[in-house]
Amino acid sequence: MFQPAGIYAAMLTPFDSHKRIHQPTIQHMVEFFIDKGIDGIFPVSNVGQFIHIPEEDKRDFVDTVIATARGRVKVTPGISSPNARQSIEFGKYCFRAGADAVVLSAPYYFKYPPEVVEEFLASVAKGLDMPVILYNVPFYANEISTESLRRLLEIDTIVAIKESSGSLANVQNILNLAEDIRPDFHVMVGWEEMLLAALTSGAHGCMVASGGILPELMTAIYRHYQAGELAEAARIQRLVASATEQMKKVFFPYGYQMGMQARGFDMGPSVLDIPAAYAAQLAQQQKTIEATIAAVLQEAEHPAG
Repeated sequence: MFQPAGIYAAMLTPFDSHKRIHQPTIQHMVEFFIDKGIDGIFPVSNVGQFIHIPEEDKRDFVDTVIATARGRVKVTPGISSPNARQSIEFGKYCFRAGADAVVLSAPYYFKYPPEVVEEFLASVAKGLDMPVILYNVPFYANEISTESLRRLLEIDTIVAIKESSGSLANVQNILNLAEDIRPDFHVMVGWEEMLLAALTSGAHGCMVASGGILPELMTAIYRHYQAGELAEAARIQRLVASATEQMKKVFFPYGYQMGMQARGFDMGPSVLDIPAAYAAQLAQQQKTIEATIAAVLQEAEHPAG
């Protein structure tokens, strides 16, 4: 059974002038990710603004990523939706298209009791004949409780979780739970800043926007950790943190869009219209992000002193 590990790019979405997905840029991004050594790609993601992407564009997005990747890296599209039937239908489409697994969050918008969240996740997982990566992102969706996860681990096709609460304690609790019940269950973190700490605790990698924006740095952290070169891994982790700090000063996820723009990709317009008075402020922030990323990449390759 497939299990994610290493560095996955939670893929930003490039838009054309009509605010539809821009397939040529998607292709270029995939090649960039692979060239920089990432292990997997997570398209139709939260940071990729999946809620703004029409269903037909989601399918085209997945098709383009899988066709471009050509089996060189794993592809795990997001299928999150408040509607279980829609998640199952899109998950089946992804499976037929050649996806290695799918990523599923709890339902969002309305607040539900843990029992309802658990039933939703179980029904989707059981409705799919493919690996499922759960996605705990309590800032934007209902939280997946530890007790619910304990029971959900009885479903063999649930192979991993992307833990995006930002809590290292949560990561450790899930790892302890998996060790007792499902030693083959993998934990991927969703915060760039805590990759090294999570790896040290036993996590298996990450699925983050900086996996695509700063793939050479994220993969370097992972490689140095595996080689036991913790001081160098920590140095690069600090550089990543300084870059993400700047991107997070802009409203989510547009700051990350700016980060991808800084790497030379035309990400197109914001899906939501930007007032002219605010556009000037964003333009200045874009310059700051570009300067920060350039400095971070330079420092990673040529340490000062």
